Amino acid sequence: MHSYNRRARGALFGGAALAAIACATAAWGQEAEVGELVVTGRPIADSEAAAIAIQQASPSLVSVVAADSVGRLPDQNIAFAVGRLPGVAIERDQGQARYVNLRGARINWTTLSFDGVSVVSPEGRSSRFDNIPSALASQIIVEKAVTPNMPGDTVAGNINIITQSALERGGLHMAGKAGIGYVALGGGEEVDLSLLVSNTFMDDRLGVLLQASKYHRNMVTDNWETDPWQTAGAGRDRRAGSEDRRWAREFENKLYRLTRGNTGATAKVEYEFDANNTIFASSIYTEYTDEELRNNYIFRFDNGSVNTPTTACPATPAAQTTSGFADICINTPDKGTVYGTQITANFNSLETREYNWTNTLGGDHLWNGWGVSWRLNYTETEDGMDAPGRSNFASPSDIALRPTVDYDFTNDDAHIVALYNTVVTNGVRSKGARQYSIDAFPLVPTGTAISTTDAGDPTFAYTGKFDITRDTEFLGGPFALGFGGLYSARTKKHNEVVYGATAAQLTAAGVNFTYDMIRNTKPYMGGEALGYQFNYFSKSALDELANDLLRRGVLVRASNLANYYRSQEQILAAYAMGRMDRDWGNVVFGARVERTENNAQAYSGTNLIQVSSEETLVFPSAHINWDIRPDMKIRLGVTTGASRPDYDDLRPNFSFNDAAGTISGGNPDAKSEKAVGVDLYYEWYLRPRGIISAGIYHKQLTDVLFNQADVFGRDILNSGGVDRSGYTLTTLRNGGDGYITGVELAYSQPFESYIAALNPPRWLEWTTGFGFQGNINLNDSEVTVPAVGGVPERKIPLPGSSDLVYNVSLYYEKYGVSARLAYQFRTEWGQSVGEYQVLNGKVVPVTNGDIYWDDDEELDLSIRYSFNDNIEWFFDAANLTNDAGVRYGDTPANPIENENFGRRYMMGLRFNF
Repeated sequence: MHSYNRRARGALFGGAALAAIACATAAWGQEAEVGELVVTGRPIADSEAAAIAIQQASPSLVSVVAADSVGRLPDQNIAFAVGRLPGVAIERDQGQARYVNLRGARINWTTLSFDGVSVVSPEGRSSRFDNIPSALASQIIVEKAVTPNMPGDTVAGNINIITQSALERGGLHMAGKAGIGYVALGGGEEVDLSLLVSNTFMDDRLGVLLQASKYHRNMVTDNWETDPWQTAGAGRDRRAGSEDRRWAREFENKLYRLTRGNTGATAKVEYEFDANNTIFASSIYTEYTDEELRNNYIFRFDNGSVNTPTTACPATPAAQTTSGFADICINTPDKGTVYGTQITANFNSLETREYNWTNTLGGDHLWNGWGVSWRLNYTETEDGMDAPGRSNFASPSDIALRPTVDYDFTNDDAHIVALYNTVVTNGVRSKGARQYSIDAFPLVPTGTAISTTDAGDPTFAYTGKFDITRDTEFLGGPFALGFGGLYSARTKKHNEVVYGATAAQLTAAGVNFTYDMIRNTKPYMGGEALGYQFNYFSKSALDELANDLLRRGVLVRASNLANYYRSQEQILAAYAMGRMDRDWGNVVFGARVERTENNAQAYSGTNLIQVSSEETLVFPSAHINWDIRPDMKIRLGVTTGASRPDYDDLRPNFSFNDAAGTISGGNPDAKSEKAVGVDLYYEWYLRPRGIISAGIYHKQLTDVLFNQADVFGRDILNSGGVDRSGYTLTTLRNGGDGYITGVELAYSQPFESYIAALNPPRWLEWTTGFGFQGNINLNDSEVTVPAVGGVPERKIPLPGSSDLVYNVSLYYEKYGVSARLAYQFRTEWGQSVGEYQVLNGKVVPVTNGDIYWDDDEELDLSIRYSFNDNIEWFFDAANLTNDAGVRYGDTPANPIENENFGRRYMMGLRFNF
């Protein structure tokens, strides 16, 4: 087996080089070469030990997932895999791990790399990890401390995915997995397949690796949304005390059927000329697909409502001549009746496809004592947003044809409605008979009644980088000098083609569009108590109808100029750093300079607007690693970083309202969010395979981005003699300052040696197979939202930051059995910053205000049995607590979404030859 030195060539400072560190350290007295960290025997304990060895040898702060650990739980994608590491919290979408919050930071402050090369994500700055199958990785290295050879926009850290290598394996190797499962909610299936083949030739100097994986699952969701909650000024309540009441404008059931999956493929060729020169070429493709069939039923309580009087409630209720929405005399925000509620129904066939295709040509060399590493990379991504068919229906204007709705929001876990006929007698409304089918109320096409969309945000990125190192001496001791440079050119744009027809256009073409034309006889597949019955729509019927109308010319192309943008970014960076080694440890220090230029264009009306901006920043950092003794280490680091605004945030497409003197749109003048951080960590490496670590960290934040209003200050929208430079622009702006302070604790240890020391009787020998992994992360964060519109500045937690995150795992490995029960938990965290107003001297939300995700938990079980060194049976059970995804607006008293996804079970075989 080849050593890791080929990847470490000239890279002595962490970052991408961590994959190259020889892991056969003396920390636990192990002689075996770790190689790609694929281990046998006790896969959980041994792979954890190998990962800890990388952490100990690293010159900066990292956490590592090793190859076997990636597949040890039901961690199908990279987000799930790293979510069990210390300081890492994950954000889910419909029950699936998607984004990473690293030590309380926002999701866009964590960057993504493949084999040390930073790549763009299909969504832009916010790296998605659910489109990356974990089967691609041999290691996942979470780099928490920023060093100068890392991208400058690495504020929280970087997740470096190390792919597998044929040269590291040596010889012919095959590995794979085949699993099939069941999703309890809706009864869908789950399939997970992967295969890897690698071999070496020419005396093990040429390595070829091919890898592919495919995963998908069918599922349904139980979802209700009570959104938005409105206060006076945005609603209809004008009676005394209205500033303390918030009324739901609408209630919605989003009843989805989904087929989600991801695909991964890797091709890599490596050639070793000699011990000092290696080149490689790799191509990595990852794809996330999501087919969503959406039955949306929206009950618009405010439609047709009127302002309530400002007088006190009458002693005797008057005849009900209005809908009763937001009338505190007959209803409360949590329970009541709305007479003649409009139903808005959307039946949408959506097909999301996000892919990332990254291609790298590189080499590692040692020439006359100089280590040289170079990479050329082309990455192409797209955030696809196709909709083969969309349809929109609504209740007719006749109040008697609309339902009277009893709403009950008293149970925060189960908002529900009941439908009744609306009886109208001489203008007075009353409740009629109960109806249990939504089909009792007619729906007619509305707005763009039917449409088809082909849309996506493609990104094209070209990157070249080099790293040079030299071992020398400085101040009487070993010193490693390093420097390098990077150039990257990235272009992101929005493409959209929409064809649609209104109800009038359909009628003119002789098309009598009704829901029966796209109806499916399949009833509701979820488990939520809806208060009514319905049938799903048919994807094939809707898609075929839209396609037929498109072929016949009934659907007309809509203008997409308002959504178009193109953003070009060029990054030029250089760094210099050094590593000073001493008997007590080492010091790593240096600085990085990055110059970023942005050129963006978009349409305002029919006018093409072009803008440009540039920013040059310097990022110094220093790290001290003190080896108190061979098994104890203290790390102290000071780092800097800046997160650039997302590409679509820099777009210059604006819409204006001359009557109101307002403008909305992107902000090409937005600057980077900046951070200065300090880390202090203690690590104790336990025999035979454990670790205790404790750390504190602090980041001081400036120029945090929020949606704010200010003077536009540009003349690019002036036309027709109208000066719009003084209008008020509401957009994403720099303004908030703040901090994140946190504590991170971790403990991992197999209990074998402790139990053996107790000399248990032979019949208790089985107890030596237990082990424990656990970590906890405490955060305190605050950012200032600047004053706007008469609302004074506010202090809020940093969006994405939970006060508490912890992971607990108990495992057992003996007699060929490997089992683990793992629990994850995180407290509430902010999703977005909302709009507020001052009413009667109180600051209250206009609608939802700041939006938060409520506490999140997941309990998973994993069981493996190895028949021999080559064949393994596995069983995985995920989301055993069946925890709902819950969001609320401003306070938990106003939940705006509750969604359940169901438990999942999978079993199958893994092989390794």
